[in-house]
Amino acid sequence: MLSINIPVYNIMVTDLVWQLKQQAEKISNDIEIIVYDDGSSESFKLKNRELAVVPQVFYREMEKNMGRAAIRNLMGLKSQKPYLLFIDADSKLVSNDFLKKYMEMAKPGVVICGGTAYSLQKPAGKKMLRWVYGQKREAISAEKRNSRKGFIITSNNFLIDRETFKKNHFREDIGSYGHEDTLLGYDLFKSGIQPLHINNPVEHTGLEDSLTFLKKTKTALKNLLFISEKILSNSDEFPNRMPFLKRYNKITGIIPPALIQWFFNQFKHTIEKNLTGKHPNLFLFDLYKLGYFASLKKR
Repeated sequence: MLSINIPVYNIMVTDLVWQLKQQAEKISNDIEIIVYDDGSSESFKLKNRELAVVPQVFYREMEKNMGRAAIRNLMGLKSQKPYLLFIDADSKLVSNDFLKKYMEMAKPGVVICGGTAYSLQKPAGKKMLRWVYGQKREAISAEKRNSRKGFIITSNNFLIDRETFKKNHFREDIGSYGHEDTLLGYDLFKSGIQPLHINNPVEHTGLEDSLTFLKKTKTALKNLLFISEKILSNSDEFPNRMPFLKRYNKITGIIPPALIQWFFNQFKHTIEKNLTGKHPNLFLFDLYKLGYFASLKKR
């Protein structure tokens, strides 16, 4: 019936697994929970190993870190269940019928994205950027997500049937953080499959500090450049449909990239001071991303 796949890296996942198990027991005996540890530190493994003896939970440790795309492919392609649900380990269920909603809507050839939620309680100041960004840019309704008519999926919480995943899974060209789900969404789109967004979120609990989030944002932008210039260099659709690239191309059609890069070099430290402070401004964050991307392209 359903395989719930949770890749784990340096995080305790027992609470999430027990939440899922309690809901699964009310629905069917044919639901398994797969937990693959992707090279975590021993302290995290010691706690998560408790799951190895839990019925209907299958826990496995990788000898070395495989990366975000490869570990998800391994889990999904080894599963024998007709439907695959992927959930990030730093998640918390916020609905008592989370699994029920997915199973009621599961259909072959339909990719369903449940969405993301964030706590209403503000975190410590050093984590404000991630929280503000999540609240404003990620915790949005299904109606708004569906209205965009694009190929963007939210891989932290999505359902896909196994046969579709066998044909369109994560490309492993990208091993680091960022846009591996964008590439999957594009491949699904080219296969005639658009994501269906529903209001069935999980709460993102793993807030990084602002400096770490900035570093991950830069890594993601490097990946996006690699996708656009190497993997999908012959595609006109990708830059025209990918929101950030579409915005970047529109702006650089008016403002020369060299000027954007100059602005970035002049003011990046000032902007970083704001973004790592208690009151991060998302407009400045957008400028920062545009400037950094312009610098990458010049290189």
